[in-house]
Amino acid sequence: EGQSLLRRVPEIDLVMGPQYANRISDLLEDVANGNQVVATEASHIMEDATKPRRQSQVCGWVNVIYGCNERCTYCIVPTTRGVEQSRPVESIVE
Repeated sequence: EGQSLLRRVPEIDLVMGPQYANRISDLLEDVANGNQVVATEASHIMEDATKPRRQSQVCGWVNVIYGCNERCTYCIVPTTRGVEQSRPVESIVE
């Protein structure tokens, strides 16, 4: 779908899905180098481990699941975050 959007509207430089939010600087660098970029493939979301979300010494925020496979009429999560993706246990424990 992203490729067809670029063909229909060549002025668009970047089409990306929410699973690529943590890579936006890399994608924008590709755009700055003159490329049209499509990053919409389903891929496992990995957080940047170099930037932990901690506000104390004893606890931190760790997402264990992203997205949702349900299609509740009132909810936008499946549309904005994509299909449900569980994070590997190893990445949670470390």
